[in-house]
Amino acid sequence: MRPAPGSFFWLVAHDLRLGVLRTRAMFGKRGPVAFFSILVAIVAVFHLLAWPAAAWFVKAEAASASGGMYYPALACAAVFVLPWLVAQALTNSTRALYSRGDLDLLLASPISPRTLLSARALAMAIESLLSTGVFLFPIANMNAIMGGWRWLAVYPALAASALFATGFGLVATVTLFAIMGPARTRLASQILATFIASAFVLGLQLVNVLPDGMRDNIVEAINHPAPGSICDRNSLLWLPVRAAMGEVDCLAIWMAASLAVFFVSAIALGPRFMASAVRSAGVATTAAPASAPAREREFRGGVGASLRRKEWLLLRRDPFLASQLLLQIIYTLPISVVIWRSQGPGGSLALAVSPCIVVISAQISASLAWLAVSSEDAPEFLASAPVTRSYVERRKLEAVFAPLSALMLPPCLALGLSEPGMAALTVLFAIGAAGSTAVLNIWRPHPGRRSDVMRRHQQSRIVGLMEHMLALCWAVAIVLAIMGGWLFLLPLSVVALLLWFNRPAGAPLPALARRDPSRPRMAAG
Repeated sequence: MRPAPGSFFWLVAHDLRLGVLRTRAMFGKRGPVAFFSILVAIVAVFHLLAWPAAAWFVKAEAASASGGMYYPALACAAVFVLPWLVAQALTNSTRALYSRGDLDLLLASPISPRTLLSARALAMAIESLLSTGVFLFPIANMNAIMGGWRWLAVYPALAASALFATGFGLVATVTLFAIMGPARTRLASQILATFIASAFVLGLQLVNVLPDGMRDNIVEAINHPAPGSICDRNSLLWLPVRAAMGEVDCLAIWMAASLAVFFVSAIALGPRFMASAVRSAGVATTAAPASAPAREREFRGGVGASLRRKEWLLLRRDPFLASQLLLQIIYTLPISVVIWRSQGPGGSLALAVSPCIVVISAQISASLAWLAVSSEDAPEFLASAPVTRSYVERRKLEAVFAPLSALMLPPCLALGLSEPGMAALTVLFAIGAAGSTAVLNIWRPHPGRRSDVMRRHQQSRIVGLMEHMLALCWAVAIVLAIMGGWLFLLPLSVVALLLWFNRPAGAPLPALARRDPSRPRMAAG
């Protein structure tokens, strides 16, 4: 029986349907049969990958002399998964607060704000559960088959964790809104969610880079904890872990506590959340208009300065992009630790850090260049201006390099404190990598929605492949240059060839966006 329109479960089903459509959009224009076939294939592959991991875990647990690895494994999982869920809750609740969509229509309907927020929050919790469960449930299933059915307690424990994290995310979002106001909350919550999510990524890498003796000491401390210590299982911190262990009383308490946090947050914050959503809708229109002298000052400094300011204004127009660019940096940083550890005690800091700085520069520059192309709402207006196309494109490149320099300057300065020569070399290669990927995205523009910056390569996989090859060649080149010799010229030659074959035909720089041939074009002087 279908739920009545406007009811709680009807709203939940509506939000979940929108979530399915967003997920399908990530796979292109494939039909529902192809989409679900891909999902089934992904789940099957994850189960196959989890099979050898489960076999290794069962053997390691049987050979462990400190009481097994069950508690340490679930403790590590809780430390990494809970921040992931909280970050997702912050992101989803902020998006629900600022994204208009059908919210205006729902607010105008005779539905209680508490019902609206409760339904939307439950849909967000289910989405968070599925996004994490696609990775964790195969591991639990394989371990349940090979190591015991108690692993299936991960299912209700993870569901309770998703509810708890969603309730926490709602409270955090509304609190930030009350403290910082509608204009700053979106950026602050996205940056906070990014750093919380980075705990998950960096934590996974931390386990790999810790010395074997330290890992054994951690396992021993968890299996035989001292009373009152942080590893004492009788503390409330260990409630989610003991729930995932299958301890019935702890599982019941964790589920009850999570349900209480979720529904109390949703019901208590319903009217305040919806009022905040109404206030956030007027952020763009309530700002006071600039005075005439202020507007005049904005155009001082010449055409180039005005074009750069225009690009910076477009780049900072969407605060959601800040968190996505920060994620690119955070996800690349652990590679430095892995390279550093692989070199041993006498390893070179430059050899560990410089390739990552070069790769991050290439990635961020490519993203900013793509945004500069996609943000151009009036290419015909610029085409009619008394400036050349190449002049405008150079100003775009300058606008891209300004925020990139602010991001890359601190690590380069830190490297310069120990190895000044290598730091200068890293700066040169980072500039080259950033310039090559930025030019590639300007030469081969594929504009899209700004929110799709992390999925921009779906529009042109060839450009994405060329971009990754450029970043890889620059990273290999900096490594060879640090090691000495002239072999670094080989990857740089590949870079030159890639740019040569991707250069635009008949023009030094490409058009700002796809244009109809009948539209007026910029003067070529």
